[in-house]
Amino acid sequence: MRGYRLELELVAPVHVGTGETYPAYAYVPDEERKAVHLLDPGRLLEGLDEVHQRRYLEAVKTGPKGAQDLLVTWWREGRLPRGAILRTIQASKAFFQALKNAEEGLLEYRPLPASPLGPYLPGSSVKGALRTAWIFRRILQKNRDVVWDRSQWAWGETPEAGNWPLIFPPRTPSDREKTAQSFEAFVLGYLRENKKNPGRKYLDLYQDPFRAVRVADSGPLESFLNLIKVFPIGKEKGLRILAETLRIQTKVTLVLRLEEGLARHSGVSHPITAEELAKACREYYQEVMAEERKYADQNRLKNAQELYKKMEERLGQNPQAFPLRIGFGSGSLSIRLALLMDEPPPKTRKTVGAENPQDGYPLGWALARLSPV
Repeated sequence: MRGYRLELELVAPVHVGTGETYPAYAYVPDEERKAVHLLDPGRLLEGLDEVHQRRYLEAVKTGPKGAQDLLVTWWREGRLPRGAILRTIQASKAFFQALKNAEEGLLEYRPLPASPLGPYLPGSSVKGALRTAWIFRRILQKNRDVVWDRSQWAWGETPEAGNWPLIFPPRTPSDREKTAQSFEAFVLGYLRENKKNPGRKYLDLYQDPFRAVRVADSGPLESFLNLIKVFPIGKEKGLRILAETLRIQTKVTLVLRLEEGLARHSGVSHPITAEELAKACREYYQEVMAEERKYADQNRLKNAQELYKKMEERLGQNPQAFPLRIGFGSGSLSIRLALLMDEPPPKTRKTVGAENPQDGYPLGWALARLSPV
């Protein structure tokens, strides 16, 4: 087993979803300090006298906005039990503006994964980004289309010189969801013939080459409450999502381990080396950057333009570095290999940190480097 340091510098805010939301009646916005105080509702009730307990519960029944307004009043008056505050997080100006304008149901925010010591970056989200780049590289190395034909995946025609091979998935969305796992298994070489049922195949998960790749979670990191704008292409109005993100310029060190013995003894379908993995990420995510930069240039997303420019400069200065796209907002270009799909571009875009999409940043970008431990 070989160990590597995977060093990441976040050049854009990163949010990794947990599927949970933090309700408005369990945090106190403190605009004066540009911070939000997270509460433990159980400790809050224990620290209040009977009259204030009743007032708080009645406010929660009327709606999250009323309960939050009551908490803000108590905070300003010094009535909020200090033991009820779990931690305090800094928040952006856009976050507070969104609170003022948000409807009742949009006051809750999406947290990052967290341990008792604080939020962290899950190794699984980084491993997913590495896996996507590796799949892209495998298809380009095979240099043949990937087609869904007669209820199974197959290699199609060789593209004309100078063109990439394309992916032709099932036409209906429900069929695509059902075949996503078998697509990865086919490209990565762990879709096997069923000897008991000739003509039918199964996923031999033991042969998945990424079984030999392990990425540990990061240690605790500093987070920031932010506003994510999801807006239709060509328009500025759209959905506002409140979310906890990792800050720009955060430096993260993860441990990546490669179990090389598995490939040598046919324990997985093929070997993955650190050098080739870094090359795959550099090739794939630079293409994703180029596609996104075109959109940023066309729509004058100034902070996005500046971010892509800086990333290209940094990558040019350091041949060992490679880009990664992590977590929520990676978009269909990254997570669905849409660069190889003969389909229309995504219908929406996401920026973070500003009310106006033109002033926001794209999500999830990091510069990475692998070095032996």
